[in-house]
Amino acid sequence: MRVALVPMGVEVGNFEANWREFERRFSEAMDHGPDFVAFPEYCLTGFAEWDFSGAELYGEIVERVSGLARKAGVYIVFGLLEPYKNCVYNSALLIGRNGEVLLKHRKFQEPMRFCTGNTVKTARTEFGKVAIIICGDLYNKRIAKWIRRKRPDFIFVPMEYSPDYGEPSEEDIAAMAERVRLLGAKTFVVNSHPPGGAWFFDSDGKLLASSEGKEILVVEV
Repeated sequence: MRVALVPMGVEVGNFEANWREFERRFSEAMDHGPDFVAFPEYCLTGFAEWDFSGAELYGEIVERVSGLARKAGVYIVFGLLEPYKNCVYNSALLIGRNGEVLLKHRKFQEPMRFCTGNTVKTARTEFGKVAIIICGDLYNKRIAKWIRRKRPDFIFVPMEYSPDYGEPSEEDIAAMAERVRLLGAKTFVVNSHPPGGAWFFDSDGKLLASSEGKEILVVEV
């Protein structure tokens, strides 16, 4: 199983620019022959409080990303805003090799004005069971309960670690590692740029590989 984690640059509110960047980085990732390509949290629209207009593009985004997955024959993990009745979820999808939506996760750890998720699901692949959680979910106690119950083999974590916080520090990485240890599954984390970065942790929380900035992290498991 080969995974490419893509710390993509995101322009808030500029879907077409983000789509061009998504396609460019996807093509770059494909040079590594991955089975999975993973992108950050709401990577095609960005998000500025409290502008939920990016959710209107949900259907078009799913259609475009599904087309890429189908054409390349790979799995794609990415985050997006999902409209639902009178509110919006911060969601992430796993798209299968044939372009179908295999898995959807709705973020638990989200402030007021968002809908919030309340469960974790898994999808079976030829490599094992996959789960997705989003950014702050990594630190949510209810998430840990669901993950231990579902027992995935791999977890993907699309993230938007705010550039206002500066570069992720050693303490930040250690906190991620501790949470991964509690979840007990191999975990792939990919952040938007800036500040970027990607990390791969073993199920015991040991950091096995990382990248900085916009560098794609390619991992074989």
